[in-house]
Amino acid sequence: MTRTWFARFADCLLLGVLLLLASLPVVTAFPALVAGCAVLREHAYGGEGVTATHFLRRLRSVLRSGPAAWAVPTAVLALLWLDALALDAQGPGPGAAFAAATAVLAALGLRCAAAWREGSSWRTTLATVFRSVPRHPLAPALLSGATGAAAVLLALAPVLLVVILGPLAFAATAADAWRPVATT
Repeated sequence: MTRTWFARFADCLLLGVLLLLASLPVVTAFPALVAGCAVLREHAYGGEGVTATHFLRRLRSVLRSGPAAWAVPTAVLALLWLDALALDAQGPGPGAAFAAATAVLAALGLRCAAAWREGSSWRTTLATVFRSVPRHPLAPALLSGATGAAAVLLALAPVLLVVILGPLAFAATAADAWRPVATT
C-alpha cells in the first residue's frame, strides 16, 4: 500500500509528541532531537518508521555517544536564558539582535542534530557543520527561518508546543538530505 502525504504528516506529529516527552528533563532535549532526526532519516530510506520503540532505541544510542550530546547544548541553552534575562532587565533595545543570534545558534544545532551519525564524535560533527556553512549557506538560513517560524507559531498558539519539535526535526533532516554535510 502506498503511503500518502497525510501518513507522513501524522508521523511528523507523532514524532513531535515523542520529542516533547523525551525533552521534559531538559538535558535530554538535544539528544531527543538528534534521535528524531535519525528516525526520520532511516524512515526516508525504508527503515521501520516512526514508532516509540524505534525512537527510544535511537535516543539510547545518542545518549551513549557521550556527555557532549547533552551537556554542551544544555549549557548553551542556559547561557541563552541568562542572556535573555539580562537583556530583559535592561529594557527594550537589543532584542532583535538577540533573536537573530538565537535563531542562528538554533539553526546550527539543528544542522548538527541532522548531521550526526552513530559512531561519529560530536567534535567532528560540529567542526564539519561549521566548515559546511560557507559551501551551503542556504541550509542554515532556511533552518533559522524554520526556527523563527516555530517561535512565532508558539507565540500565537502555545498549544503547538506539543508537536512543534517534530516539524523542526523534519526541517533539519530535509535540509541535511538536500545539502548534506560532508563527513570527513
